[in-house]
Amino acid sequence: MYAAQEMFKTANKVTRPEKALILGFMAGSRENPCPEQGDIIQIKLSEHTEVLPKADGTGSTTMLVDTVFEMNYSTGQWTRLKKYKPITNVS
Repeated sequence: MYAAQEMFKTANKVTRPEKALILGFMAGSRENPCPEQGDIIQIKLSEHTEVLPKADGTGSTTMLVDTVFEMNYSTGQWTRLKKYKPITNVS
């Protein structure tokens, strides 16, 4: 469960019930609590910003980064994903 402790250290969006669901899944529970959502459930762990170089090499851009925990109830596998979204200035 060391992996879970490390993962939750930086989690600023996950709720207590979601933590319990993740821990149960990591411990071997394969009963899907939300079958209407399908076999793959994603839970947002954290959200922060990162300054990344632009693809064309002409400077940098600020991105909103969501870290997501994905559980696949049909295979029993889990993974952490990062989803990047550009931050747009609202005038």
